[in-house]
Amino acid sequence: MTSTAALPLNMLAGIQKAGIDLAELAAVAGLTASELKKPLTEAQADRFFTAAYERVGDPAVGLFLGLQPMRPELFGVVGFSAMACSSFGAALERIKRYNALVSACELDILVDGDEAVVGVRYAGPERPYSRCRLDIQMGTLLNFGRLFTEREIVPLRLTLAGAVPSYHARYAEAFGCPALFGQAQDAIVFRRSDLDLPLVSANPGVAALFEDAAERDLVAHRSAHDTANAVREALRQLLHGDVPSIEQVAGALCVSQRTLQRRLAREGLRFSALLDEARLEMARRYLAAGRASLTEIAYLLGFADPNSFFRSFKRWTGKTPADYRHGQEAEPVRLEAPAFEPMTGPASPATRQPAGSAAPPG
Repeated sequence: MTSTAALPLNMLAGIQKAGIDLAELAAVAGLTASELKKPLTEAQADRFFTAAYERVGDPAVGLFLGLQPMRPELFGVVGFSAMACSSFGAALERIKRYNALVSACELDILVDGDEAVVGVRYAGPERPYSRCRLDIQMGTLLNFGRLFTEREIVPLRLTLAGAVPSYHARYAEAFGCPALFGQAQDAIVFRRSDLDLPLVSANPGVAALFEDAAERDLVAHRSAHDTANAVREALRQLLHGDVPSIEQVAGALCVSQRTLQRRLAREGLRFSALLDEARLEMARRYLAAGRASLTEIAYLLGFADPNSFFRSFKRWTGKTPADYRHGQEAEPVRLEAPAFEPMTGPASPATRQPAGSAAPPG
C-alpha cells in the first residue's frame, strides 16, 4: 500500500452520494474531514477504508464507486494528465505510470493480438476491502474511457482472481460483459482497437504540462515512500520493550536527528504517526501468531501497561486486541445485504508515549 497517497476526490464524492457523512466517517477513522483531502499514511488510509467499507455494508460498493458519473473538476494531476492525452491507450499508459499517487492499485497493460489486457493488482496487504479497491479501479478505467472518447466502450470480458464474491452476478450487469472467476489475475480486457480511440479532451500542450507536474509528484512520492519505509524498518528493529526515540532511529539510519526531521517534514510525514504504524503492524503480527499474551504484547510494544495498549489498539482499528485475535481465528463474514440499490444500465453497479508523541479513484 502506498505510504503517502491522497484519496481520490471522485471517490469521496461517491461516498457522499451514497448518503454517508464524510466528517462522521473521518472521525471514526481518527481523522478530520480536511485531512481526507491530504496525503494519508498507510495506517490512516487503512482506518478510513475499513470504516467506509463497514459503514456502507455492501460488498459490491466498489462497482458503484468505480462506475458512478465522473466529475472532471475533481481530478488531480493524474486525471488531468490522462484526459489531455491523444488516445485512450495513451491515457491508460499515463495512469499506469502515475497511479501510485492516488491508488494502492498497480496496472499492467499487455496487447495480445486483438486484445488489450489491463491487469490490476492491489499492492497492499489483504484487507476486507481489497476486492472493493480492485472493483473501483476497474470500473474507473472503463468509466474514464467512455467519458473521454464519448464512445460506449464495452469490454470483451473481466477476469477475477480469488474466491467468487457473493455479488458475482452484478459484474456482468455493471460492466456489460462476461465476468470470469477463479482466474490467474484481475483484469479488464478491451479490444485492441479501443486503445486507438481519440480523446475529445486531447490537448498536447496541456498534456506536457501535467506530465511534468505528475513526474515531480512521483519523484517526491517515491522519496517519501523510501524515507517512510526506512524509518518503519528501523522502528521494527528497535521496538522491543522500549519506545525508540527519533534520535535512536536517526542513528540507526546513519543520519543526524535534524536531517531526519527535515526529511520527514519536507515529505509531510510525522515520526509519531510512523511509530503508531509500526506498533500496529507488530501488534497484528503478535496477535495473529497467538503465542504471546496481551500483557506481553503491550510490553513488547513499549506501552506502560496493558490498558494503554488496549486503548490505542481500539483507536487504531476499532476493535479490542482480544476481538482482533478472535477474528483471526474465525471464518471471514461475508456481507450480503446491499446498503443501496445499484445504478441501472451498464454503469450500475499510547501508553508509554513516544517523545513528540484527485484523480480517477482506486
